[in-house]
Amino acid sequence: MTDNFRDNEDRNRFELDVEGAIAFVTYRKSPGAITLVHTEVPPELGGRGIGSNLGRAALDAVRAQGQELSVECDFIKSFMTKYPEYNDLLARGEEMKRNAATYKASCFCGAVDLEVAGKPVFAGYCHCRDCQAWSAAPINAFSLWKSDSVRITKGETDIGTFHKTENSYRKFCKVCGGHLMTEHPRMRLIDVYANLLEGFTHEPTLHANYESKMVSVKDGLPKFRDLPAELGGSGEILAD
Repeated sequence: MTDNFRDNEDRNRFELDVEGAIAFVTYRKSPGAITLVHTEVPPELGGRGIGSNLGRAALDAVRAQGQELSVECDFIKSFMTKYPEYNDLLARGEEMKRNAATYKASCFCGAVDLEVAGKPVFAGYCHCRDCQAWSAAPINAFSLWKSDSVRITKGETDIGTFHKTENSYRKFCKVCGGHLMTEHPRMRLIDVYANLLEGFTHEPTLHANYESKMVSVKDGLPKFRDLPAELGGSGEILAD
């Protein structure tokens, strides 16, 4: 089992301590059974395979404890799809849900692959100065996903990270410089750039940070001065 891994029963979660930062899988336990609910890896541990190490250690712990397993966490579901040797842990009659749509993306050179599953929490267009500078474009088409819906399938060691502020950790390929995604720790969401996702239909519902727009877009969608209130913004809407 992975070093510095523990079952923190007081907090109902498996934990992996990496240099003082804690990645964890939350769970619910009942007599003879356990449900894995949610996986979270701190942004500073991203791109190092910590999520996979944690998932393997958590499932090994479930096996060692002799618990019947149910899974709600999308990350663990994806991990078990990749490593079917853990499927025998599933409780009788429990089936992995495989009907969620999956979309794949790659960097410019193909050294890094990732995939997302399900539906984004929010989708729209961002007009902030940072996105304009980062993308060298007036508008960024964003799709915000829960962190456990996003996984790296190839090239984790080739991912670089830059953060100008604590709000956004921007990920790129260290080989070609191609942009991949931006982690937003305070939102607990990840923006996987919509134009990278193969087969994904971008269905925008809003414009963010319209106050700093470079071009006007008269499409009938709400134009937020900064962000919607549910994303930590003022919720103030501007005219087209």
